[in-house]
This record gives sequence, structure tokens and C-alpha cells, in this order.
Amino acid sequence: MRFKRTAAAIALVSLPAPSFAQAVPAAQMSPAAAPTVAADPKLAARLRAAEAWIETQIARENIAGASMAIIHDQQIVWSRGFGYANVARHVPATAQTRYSICSVSKLFTSMAAMRERDAGRLDIDKPIGDYVRWYNVRDVATPDGPVTARGIMSHVAGLPREADTPYWSEARFPDLATVKARLGEQTNLYRAYDTLQYSNLGMALLGEAVAASSGQDYHDYVRANFLAPLGMTRTTSELPVRLRGGEFAIGYASRRSGWSREAIHPYTLNALAPAAGFASTVEDLGKFASWQFRLLAGGGENLLKSSTLREMQRVHWMTPDKPDETWGLGFASFQQGGKTFVGHGGYCPGYRTSFMMRPQDKLAYVVMINVDDGEPGRFASELYALTGADIVRAAAALRPLPGAAPAPPQSPSEALPEPAIDLAPYEGVYTAMFSAGDAYVAPYGNELMVIDLFVDKPAGDITRLRHVSGSTFRRVRENDSLGEEVRFDMGKDGRPTRLWWHSNYLDRKK
Repeated sequence: MRFKRTAAAIALVSLPAPSFAQAVPAAQMSPAAAPTVAADPKLAARLRAAEAWIETQIARENIAGASMAIIHDQQIVWSRGFGYANVARHVPATAQTRYSICSVSKLFTSMAAMRERDAGRLDIDKPIGDYVRWYNVRDVATPDGPVTARGIMSHVAGLPREADTPYWSEARFPDLATVKARLGEQTNLYRAYDTLQYSNLGMALLGEAVAASSGQDYHDYVRANFLAPLGMTRTTSELPVRLRGGEFAIGYASRRSGWSREAIHPYTLNALAPAAGFASTVEDLGKFASWQFRLLAGGGENLLKSSTLREMQRVHWMTPDKPDETWGLGFASFQQGGKTFVGHGGYCPGYRTSFMMRPQDKLAYVVMINVDDGEPGRFASELYALTGADIVRAAAALRPLPGAAPAPPQSPSEALPEPAIDLAPYEGVYTAMFSAGDAYVAPYGNELMVIDLFVDKPAGDITRLRHVSGSTFRRVRENDSLGEEVRFDMGKDGRPTRLWWHSNYLDRKK
């Protein structure tokens, strides 16, 4: 726990409250939520603490709006919106708000290509020009193999990163005729499999290959073979600009100075749609994750073969000495806390998305924001760090599987007797006007946990408090011995009004 003034705190105190940071009512839990899992007391406490941390971070970073969801197996454990989908009209962001999901679109294009491969219509190891007849990118001087769908999906085909127009600079994306006209003026950057080169151009070409091999328009193909069967009714393969400012969040530019953000004009991705054109909601991407968990667990074939999905999520490329540059077929693969995740991030003007899954635990975290300069991956990672273990534990307790590993040993707090007082009244946000020491306090097992709301990684900064007597607690050190005293002033209603720590105090906010 910190009692010191930071630059972030100075900024929040000295500037007038921005419209972006105004509080909005919490979105209701999705009807598809899993109360049997989410109601686990320890998990529920972590989720409430996570919400308080997210609200603080969104205000601190002046993020216009955000929507987030946590999925376990076939259930949405938690989903919520924060801030605004439309700042000017105060339209709140909810779990049903649509955002551009940007490069997460590549997962659908890659799955379409693999479905065509399994149908025997697209050979992912043949030159892409065998399917995209107008492909005429100039090759490097000494090519070491053709540009293929397999190389494109792992971003090692050697292609230029972009089609030859300045669409990222202008947020105006070319039609197919323009891409075709400029393609012959472009040259591959590397030999195939020489180096990682992320390529939106490659994914646009792969979408054209799917259309050619299937004889079906790309958008029709994805809708018929993935979106409709999965019930992803709020997902489209192009941005629904007619809904902009209502169901579809407005995208906002990076802050250039102060708190102001400029709304980015409406746009569609046109020929780049297979690379970055999709729009969705966090709950629709939850359906996408749940389908993958079903397929991997059940085997067989459901839209894709289970073996094909496993193939896509395996590592196909890792840059030497760079473990973060690791790709499957369409999927990124990465490590967090020694555990492996798969998924994809996304960025388009005004929007960022993080879609991360841990198939081994049937867990998925989805975060969407409608500003240029936020970090949805940080929110997703910290949500996992805060809640992942508790979700797995709670789900296992509800549905123990035959032959499952024995339950892990009790944590020190679980082994303690029940405290002599009810810990529930202590829960809430405690704040100091002249310090960035704001904290969320909540019961967790037989102790209180304290999360600093201003830190970047709250899961690694949790403090445990053990009850001693009355309204006095002591900090639990790493070796489970007791440290300094922490005391609460109590009101007439039996609820704390102030927290004292190291001779300084935080007042209860809510």
C-alpha cells in the first residue's frame, strides 16, 4: 500500500473532471452469466475489486469507453461496460456495445482458409497466386520459396506490411480495385520464412483466396460458415457505420494535450476487411471462445475439425531469442506467468481490442476500448491475474471431473479459523485527497485483501490483513508472519469511516 503523491495523482487533482471520466451506471450482468461460478465469494470479491481498479484506470487514462468480459467454458462469468460509447450524447458503453475488433478479424479469415483447406479446395502450401490470379507483387532478388497461405497466417511470407496507400495515416481504406492497381508496384520485403513481418496486405490477399477457392463472396462465406452458426448476431465483417454513436461506439483519437479527444470520422475497411474489418461485442467474442472450448474438448468436427483448430493454435514460428514473437496459424501465442495463451490483439483508428484465451483452463478474456492510446491487453492480463485461479477453482468445485487432480492445498488464509467479526462491512473504496493511495478493501476468505487502485499490476500488489481484535488488523507478511497494525474508525452504523495505516489515513468513499 502506498501513501505518496504521483504524477498521475497530480494530473487528476489539478485538472477539471473530464467528460470521459464521468461515472455511468454499471451494466447489468449478462443474462448468460454463470451465477454458480461468479457467486463464489472469493471470486466475487476479486471481481468487485477488479471493477474498482478498472474504473480508476479508465478515469486516470481518460479512456472514452470500454467493454470487458470473462468467459469460462460455455458461460460468461462477468461482463460490463465502462464510460461512454458516445461521449457527446452520454451513451453508456455496455457489454452489448459494438466496437471495431480490428486485427482480431484475422482469426476468422485464417479459420476460413483452414476450412477451405480441409475441404480440399485451398492448398495452403501452394503459391497464393494460384488462387489470387491478379497477384503480382515483385519478389526479392533471390526468393527461397513462394508466398503461401501458410506463411501469410504465421506472418512469415515476406510480404509488405500494407497495401500501397496511406490508410493508417488518413483512416480511409482502399477498395479492391485500388489494391489491385498498386500491387504490381510493391516488392516483397524478405524471403519467405526469413523473418517475421506482420502483414495486413497478406490477410487481405488470403480473404481473396478464400473467395476464389469457395466461389463465394468473402463476407457471405464468413457469415454463413462462422457468424450465423455461432449465433454471433452482433458481429459483422465490416464496420456498421449506420449504428455509429449508438450500438456501435464512436472511435476517439489519442490525446494530443490536456483531456481533449477528437472523434474519428466514420470509415470502413473495404479491401482490408479480411485483415481488420470486423466489428463485434465482448459477449459475441465470448461465444467465439466458447465454441473453441467445445470443439477442443469434444473433438470431431463443428465448423472446423478439432485437429485443425489445435494445429492453428500450435506454434509455427518463433523468432530466435524473441519469445514474444510467436505465431500459430492466425493465432498469436504468448506467455504470462509461465502459462501459455493464444489469441490476438487489434488496433484500428479509434479502437483497440484484446482477445486472449487459455484453452487448457477454458478461460477467455475480452477487452474492447474506443480510443487510440489505451492498452486493452493490460486490462485483459490483469483481469486474468486477479481472477483466473479463482474461476478455475470455483468451476472445479462445482463440476469435479473423474480422475481430476486433487484440490490444491489450502492457502494460509483458508486454513485460519473464521474471524470473530463480520468482515463484509469493511468492503469499499478508501481514498486520500492528497495521495495516490486509493484502495479497495474486501473480504477474501478469512482475511481482508487490499488492492491499490493506482498501480498498473494490482494482482501483484495485493496486501492481506488479518483480524486481531475489535476493528484492528495487522498486515500479513510474505512468510505469513504479522507486520504493522492497520486500524479502522467505525461509524455509528457499524461501518468503517476511515482506515489508518502508518499514521496516515484513507477516508471511506463508498
